[in-house]
Amino acid sequence: MLGIERQNYIIRLLEEKKFLRLSELVEQLRASEATIRRDLNTLERKGRLLRVHGGAKLLSKLIHEKGMSEKKNLHLQEKQKIAKLASKYLEDGQKIYLDAGSTVEALIPYLEEKKNIEIVTNGYSHLSHLLAKGIPTYLIAGRVKEKTQSLVGARAVLSLRDFYFDIAFLGANSMNEETFMTPDPEEAIVKESVVRKANKSYILADSSKWGQEPGIVFAGKEDVILITEEEEK
Repeated sequence: MLGIERQNYIIRLLEEKKFLRLSELVEQLRASEATIRRDLNTLERKGRLLRVHGGAKLLSKLIHEKGMSEKKNLHLQEKQKIAKLASKYLEDGQKIYLDAGSTVEALIPYLEEKKNIEIVTNGYSHLSHLLAKGIPTYLIAGRVKEKTQSLVGARAVLSLRDFYFDIAFLGANSMNEETFMTPDPEEAIVKESVVRKANKSYILADSSKWGQEPGIVFAGKEDVILITEEEEK
């Protein structure tokens, strides 16, 4: 059986059972454990399933992710208010991480007045705004995600290895009272890595993100501080 055939079969099985143990898949597909692990890793990278201890479960309702051009025109007043609230945490001399996304992008005008700051970002679309203001900027490596103009994946995480941040500003596609999520596993691992490397991490997200369909969790409420147009948590 070809790899793509095995992977499609795994998804069909998960649609029936929602969760499958690795041992079940090895038996049903008559393939080695290493082969099944590779298939599960591939499907997780594509956002089709979530690897969990001992097996995998289906991600049946992922968030529909809008493109950057579409996002820029949504909730403009809320984004401006969030950016203004977040700007009070900016200080001279900081090393700052800016996540890709239109809500974080709204913070860029407030950076111009700060001295001796350095920016690290995975947001390709942020570059022109930052460079126009003469702000020293590092763009991390990674796979370019066309829809959101962000750099994601294992190579992006690897390129973060030598960076540490005084403060990080991140976006989220969905959130509840406990967790913050994104639909893309390759984006989630980048956000998770940044949270570990920052002294303080802030989620900038408007209130429309409450209760959206679940995605991949990249941070819990104990890891970050949420700033919305309504309040700070």
